[in-house]
This record gives sequence, structure tokens and C-alpha cells, in this order.
Amino acid sequence: MKKISRRTFFKTTGKFALGAAACGAAGFMMPPVARGSVPTIRMAYILSDHHAPLIVAAKHGDLFQERFNIFLKPVIEGRRYELHVDGARAAAVQLIPTKKGPDVEKLMAQGSIDMGISGTQAILMSVDRGIDVRLVSPVQTAGNVFVVHKDQPIDSWEGFVDTVKQKDRPFTIGIPGPDTVASIIFSGALAHEGLSFTEDLSNRDADIRFINMKGHGNLVAALNNRIADGIIGAQPFPAVTIDQGVGRFILNLQDMPPGRWHDHACCSVEAGAAFIQQEPELVTQMLMLLTLGAEVCQKRKDLAARACSEWLGIPIGVEEVAMQSLRYTTVAGDSWRKSVAAYACVMENMGLFDGALNGIQESELGDRVFDFQHSKKAQQRLQARGLVA
Repeated sequence: MKKISRRTFFKTTGKFALGAAACGAAGFMMPPVARGSVPTIRMAYILSDHHAPLIVAAKHGDLFQERFNIFLKPVIEGRRYELHVDGARAAAVQLIPTKKGPDVEKLMAQGSIDMGISGTQAILMSVDRGIDVRLVSPVQTAGNVFVVHKDQPIDSWEGFVDTVKQKDRPFTIGIPGPDTVASIIFSGALAHEGLSFTEDLSNRDADIRFINMKGHGNLVAALNNRIADGIIGAQPFPAVTIDQGVGRFILNLQDMPPGRWHDHACCSVEAGAAFIQQEPELVTQMLMLLTLGAEVCQKRKDLAARACSEWLGIPIGVEEVAMQSLRYTTVAGDSWRKSVAAYACVMENMGLFDGALNGIQESELGDRVFDFQHSKKAQQRLQARGLVA
């Protein structure tokens, strides 16, 4: 399996985000109303294989055209596309890459995007802060893992818990951020085991000390530079450390105790409430494309791995490993809904909600957060054509 240096990895994956930032400053961002005869969808996403349904759709427009007649036609590769539905040009699409969920949410809060793919918990935070946005569809579940440095004498969750309890200093864990999916799940598991945790670097009494690496992309450095004893976060970054021989896989976070995280929500599609009202058909059509993207990724993990490898500049072997812990779907099933409710509960207990979702009950989440009418319509249309089950 071909190795890749950290310098090369981040140089490659960073070029999209840097390019978008530079172009944005120079007026690259198109306004909500189209330049031309069709409207524009400004779509933000994270440079991650969690967003493979969008990446695969962008890279394999010919395949989507041939099989589904719903596809993205490139205008400027990686940036601008035309969405075609049933032989007609439905919209201009601007893809805006970001590094993490809060970046997507900042763009949404500024009114700079119409739709986005972001962490489910990040979308919840936006709703709490009063941003007029709705979660319109899941796009991916699971895909977060726990890895320790190869020098740690740990090979299981039980071994980790025992080791932590016997240590005379805090066990350090690199995290992408305190309000990420990985951190919320991991914190809940630690509390279940009776282990204490802190981000305070001066606190030597806690069992676990979290090191905020401020983004998933910096997790690789946390192990390579021995900043942390272990890391938690989204693929493919943990897989990169394993590929480099510095990390050892311990657990898929969906298997964390107390057993409520299987097939948990991770990344989801959001849309601004105003855009939903103004362009409901475009929301449905984009969700049709992403539903087909999820279907292709789930059935063709090999194709998804190659697409993400090329798009993100990551070795194919890393993506093949990462794909094993990822599931793609736009169906908000029972386990998905329960995990979102669990997020809200844990986030409430962590004091992360102080606005619209402060004290919210599970039964109220639907009215405050979700709008699944367009994902259901997209699913029904595709089922009627025999394109999805």
C-alpha cells in the first residue's frame, strides 16, 4: 500500500479549500439568483469521504447520465456544474469545499450558500443559534473510529478502560472539536464507564484529557507528533495513521457503549428555509441526485473509494479501509432518528445548547429541526422509476 506524507496529504486536500477561499474573496461566489436562464444552487460540503455521494456524482456525470438521466455536467471541474434532470438543465450548481462542519454552518449563517452537507450535530447547533435552516436528509452514517498510538499496549475498548483507570496521569485523546459527532459519542461512552474527562490542560486529576486539534485533518499530526495517546474522528484520517504504521484501530464509534450508536447519524444535508420556500423543486431534485449518489456509493464501495482517493488526494488503500466503516443513505430510519435524539440529549447535558434547542424534548425535534418532505418526494420519484428500492 502506497504511503503518503502528511505534508503531501494536506497540501493536496487543502488546495480545494484554499482555492475556494481565494475565489470567494475575488467574487467567485455566485449570487442566489442565476447568471443565466436557470437558478443556482450554492452547495457547500466538507473535503471528506463522508460526502462521497456528492463527490461520486460530480466525478461520474457520464455514469449518472447513462443510468439515471439525472446528473452533474462539469463547467469547471470541482467548482461549477449544471444539474440536468430528465434531459433538461435544471440548475447551475456551485460546489464550495470546506474543511469542517462549522465552516459550512458559518456560510449558511452568512447567507452565502443555499444547501450544504455538514455534521448532524453542527446543524443542530445552527438551529439552536437561531439560523433559519432545516435538516432535509441524512447522507451518511457511522464512519468515526477510535485509534491509539501503536506504542500503547491497548487492543480493545475494555483494555483501554482498564489502562486509563490504572494510569497515574490523564490519557490524552486528540479530538476534531468538542461539539463534533465523534466527541459527543466518545464523551457519552466515557460517562457510561464512569471515566472523567476535561479539555483543561492543567487538570491532572481527570482520567481523559481531550486535545482539541481543531479539525479532523489535524488528527494525523496528533499521533505522528505524539501530541496525543489516541485519536477519535471521521474517516479517512484515522485510516491514514493506520496506513502510516503509527496508529492502531481500537473501535468503530458506532459500537461504543452503551449500545445506542449503531448506524448513528453523522453527516446530513441541510437547506436554508428561505431557499426551501423559494425553490422547493430544486431541493427535491438535488436530493434525487444525492439519493442516487448514496445508492451508488453503498453498492460500489470500490468506485466510491477511487473517486474519493482522486478527489481528496488520498491513497486508494486508505480509502478502501475507510469505506469499510462508512454507510451511505438518505433514509431517516428509526436508528438514525434515535441517534439524533441521543445527540440532542448529550449536547444538552454538555451545556452546548443555550438558544432555540435549550431544554428541547425529543418529540419537539421534528418541528424545530427536520423537513423531510423533499427527501420523501425524491425517494418516491426514484422508486417510481425503479432507480432505488
